[in-house]
Parts: sequence; structure tokens; C-alpha cells
Amino acid sequence: MKIAFITSSLEPGQDGVGDYSRRLAAECIRQGHPSVIVSLNDANVSEAKMESQVFEGLSISVLRLPGTVPWNIRTKLAREWLDAFNPSWLSLQFVAFGFHRKGLCFGLGKRLAAMNSKASWHIMFHELWLGLGENAPFKHRVWGLLQRSIIRDILRRLRPLIVHTQAEPYRQVLSRENITATILPLFSNVPFIQGDGWGLLEPLASIVLGRRADRTKLYLAGIFGAVHSEWSAEQAVNILTPLMQRFQKRLVLVLIGRNNLTAEAITRLQLALHKQADIIVAGERNSLEISKILQALDLGLATTPRQVIQKSGSAAALLEHGLPVLITRDDWRLREAGAQRAEASTRLLYPEQFVTLKTLPGRDLGALENNSARKVASRLLTSMDLSLSNPKPTPLTDN
Repeated sequence: MKIAFITSSLEPGQDGVGDYSRRLAAECIRQGHPSVIVSLNDANVSEAKMESQVFEGLSISVLRLPGTVPWNIRTKLAREWLDAFNPSWLSLQFVAFGFHRKGLCFGLGKRLAAMNSKASWHIMFHELWLGLGENAPFKHRVWGLLQRSIIRDILRRLRPLIVHTQAEPYRQVLSRENITATILPLFSNVPFIQGDGWGLLEPLASIVLGRRADRTKLYLAGIFGAVHSEWSAEQAVNILTPLMQRFQKRLVLVLIGRNNLTAEAITRLQLALHKQADIIVAGERNSLEISKILQALDLGLATTPRQVIQKSGSAAALLEHGLPVLITRDDWRLREAGAQRAEASTRLLYPEQFVTLKTLPGRDLGALENNSARKVASRLLTSMDLSLSNPKPTPLTDN
């Protein structure tokens, strides 16, 4: 099979869905299925650009189309490029805000349908629409109704043979729309590369501690990526403190990647936590250094709510590097449904579990989920192969 992945942006390290698409395409190529990627609303190029992007030694042909180019030209260029490739499948990696800054990508379904009329469609919903939570403001519920209409139009026009999402609440929402979607687990965008990251953290720890850092006396808890404003570092530290005191460890929070906290916010946090924990800002790094740093940690801290932890790329990266992950937020519920909490991994820990632990949780080399991207790609390819043998376009009734 030949697969063309369609996403919004492909700037490496700047777009989570683009990074996901690149790794997934690489895995499909590795398994013998030629794959390319088209980005339709790329903010990091000023003109249409054909290039090769490399992931783990595999070269992937990509077409990057800037959002500043009129849609009719983007559609024409994409169609011509896809016709030359002649894919069996078009895989839409969907996030509404990737295709429009307010997530109102009206007309996207029509434009996508015009790009290719021969290939079968697959849609991966990384996000759905605003206003799904119980406490969603009225503005988001109205906004979400518009986004829902856009998604329904996309489904109606493309009639995908396969629909995937990565979070159980999203699967339930799609089921309400009479769309049969299945879970395709999210994998990490940071590949596991064996290495020791303490050498990268030790100088930073020594500066923060004011003395040569002794790794044996520290417990490193990492926050990877954006720190959601609703997440409370103080709450997480309070949960960890009893075990730190029992085992005489100094807790160190390690902020990795773009954490979206200002220098002033980090200073305030350091002052608030100084009796219980120290903070290291590891900052943005390349994927090799990030993988090494993740391997140097003892614990991961998730800032995503418990019910939608399956959609967190940060949590996936922590888990794939053998880390237990503590989830302290439980402040999101799917509106109008008794959604069950999906257990994405046995390495997830919740406050009620953590307080009963007799020993400090740490990395488990036996739990490393190496090649999980390979496993996800294999699942996708299997479903594509079966669907071509027995095609059943997704039904969508008017409601």
C-alpha cells in the first residue's frame, strides 16, 4: 500500500501532530509501505516547498504548502503532487486549530475531497471540538457547535473507511455522532535512544543546590512540555513529600522542553516550593538529549487531566522511557456521559495510589515500550489492509 499523510504543519519540533505524522510515516516506510506527507497550512514556509525530511535514517518526501497561499492554489498543488504519487490511502491527521487559527476551518472537507477521488480515506482525530467538558463555558459550547458542523461535513464528504482517535472520551463522542471509531494509541514523538542524561542535568542541579549534586540523594521528577495552567505543582509536590521524607531524598522538579512558564512564574514557584523541592529548567533540547534526560529521571509528572491522559504526547514520551507517571489532575469530565477512565498504562499512578506506596517508584527497564511507534504503525497498516478487502464507508446520518 502507498499512504499519503495529510497534516497542517511539518516544521520539526514545532508541531506535535506534524512530528507524529513524520514518525508514523517513517514506520510505515520501514514496514514496506511507501509513504509521503502533505502539510496544507504550514506557517513555517513562505512558498510551496518539496523536500525530504529524515527520521531515524529514513527519508520521507513531503510537500509543504503555506497558509498564506490561496486555498485554490494549495488544493491544485496538492492534487498534482498526490496524483504523481498515486496513493492507496489518504490519512488525515486532524486538529481543527492546525488548519485555522480559530479552529474554524470551514470548507476543509470540500477542499480535501477535491485533492484526490481515487484513494481511500483514513481519519485520525487528535482533537474534536471545544465545549465537550462538563464545565465548558457557554462561549466554548457555541464555538464547539461550529467545529462539530465542520467535522460532520468532512466526514460526509470523505466517507472514510477507517476512523481513529486516541482518547476514550473522543471515541464516545464520535459514537454519539453514529461514527464508529476505534482507539489507535498515541506514541511518543521522542524515540528512545539509550544514554545517560545525568551528565546533562548534574551541572544544572549543582547550581540550583549550591553544591556538587549527589545523584543518590535526589529524586528527579520531570515535567515534559507545556505546563497546563490548571495543573498545580504544589499539589504534586505535597503528594510526593511524605515519601521524600521517609527515604531522605531531596525532590527536584525538572522542566524539559517548552514549558510555557515565564521566568517570573518559575521564580515564584521556586520560592513557594523551596522547603520541599528544587527546580531545574532543562529547556528545549534535541530529541537525543531529551531521551537521555528522560532516562535520568525517576518519575514523570503529567499536567493533563486523568480522563484524557491518552491524548498526551508528553505522557506517552515519559511512559516509553520506562517512567511511572503521576497524574494529579482529575478536573475534566465528558459532558452528558458517564465516561470511564481509560487506563492507558499500568505505569500510571494517581494520588490515591501514590499515598499507599511503601517504596519510591522509579524507572523500570522491563517496562520500556520500545518500538511502540512500530506497533501502532502495524495496527494501522493491518486495519487499512482489512478495510480495502471489505470496504465499508463510515455512515453519517443528518442530525
